[in-house]
Amino acid sequence: MKKVLITGANGFIGNALTKRLIQKGLDVTAIDLSCPIGDDPHNIQVCDITKPNSIDRFLNIGSVIFHMAASADVGRSVRNPVQDYNINLLGFLHVLESARIHNCRVIFPSTASIFDPENPLPVTERSYVLPSSPYGASKAAGEAYCRAYFNSYGLDTRIARMFSVYGVGMNRFAIYDMVKKIQKNSKELSIFGDGNQIRDYLYIDDVVTGLIKIAENGSPGEDYNLASGNPVKIMDLAKMIASIMGCPEIKIVPSGEFIQGETPRWYGDISKIKKIGFVPMIAFEDGLKKTIDWLMTAENN
Repeated sequence: MKKVLITGANGFIGNALTKRLIQKGLDVTAIDLSCPIGDDPHNIQVCDITKPNSIDRFLNIGSVIFHMAASADVGRSVRNPVQDYNINLLGFLHVLESARIHNCRVIFPSTASIFDPENPLPVTERSYVLPSSPYGASKAAGEAYCRAYFNSYGLDTRIARMFSVYGVGMNRFAIYDMVKKIQKNSKELSIFGDGNQIRDYLYIDDVVTGLIKIAENGSPGEDYNLASGNPVKIMDLAKMIASIMGCPEIKIVPSGEFIQGETPRWYGDISKIKKIGFVPMIAFEDGLKKTIDWLMTAENN
C-alpha cells in the first residue's frame, strides 16, 4: 500500500485506522460526510459517497480504499431501511464504480449480522447467510457486489467481516451503555434482553491490525472473519464491567426487551484470517479495563 483512501474516517473504526496508517508513513486521504468538531489531526475532507463519482478526485491508479463509511445500527435500519440502503449499499456501489475506473483495491467491512441466527457456532466464512435486519441485508448485498465486481471485472475486493468491536474511542453499544449506566447508578444495572445473548469482542487495535493484514496479505475476492473467536455472554460482560468499576455486588436486571432484527448469538471461527498472519493481541479483560478507564475520564463523562 502506498496511496490510501479511507471513507468514514470520522467514525470509531475509521478514525483508529486513519491514525495507524498515517503512523506507518502512508499517503492517506481521509473523508467523511462531516468533519469532526474541534481539533482534526487527520485533515478530513468532506465527501458524500452517495453521489456518483464523488471520490474520484481522491484516487490514483492502484489506490487502496478502506470503505469504513456505514450506518452501523441495527435498530436504526429497522426504523429507516431506505436511509440504511442509501448509505450502506448505494454509497458502496458508487465506491465500487470509482474503484473499477481507477483499478483500486477495496477493503469492505462487513458484519456477523449477515448470518442466519440458527447457524451452528462458531460461524465460519461459509456459514449460511440469512440477515435478520435491513442493516444485515445491506451488508450481505455489499458482500455480493464485492464478489460480482471481482468475478465480472477482476476488481480486487476483500471482505473483512467484523463481529463486535470495542475499545478506546467507542461512543455507543453495550459496553459503552453499561459503563455510563453504572456511573449514574452503582446499585442496579438494567441490560437489554435476557443476558444470554452471545457476542465476540475484538479490541479496536486488533481490528485495525486485522484490516491492514487483509489489505496486505489477503487474497482478491476472499472474505475473512475478523473476530477474537471467543464467546462472551452479555450477563458475564455486565458482571465483568461492574467488577472492574468497583461494584461487584450490583444488581443486574435483564429488561427482557430485544432490539428488533438483532442476532441473539454469534462468535466467529478465525482460522482463515490466522493463515494470513492475524493473531489477536489484546486479551478481553485487558481491553475492557482500557476502555472503561477511558470512558470514565472527565472529558468523556
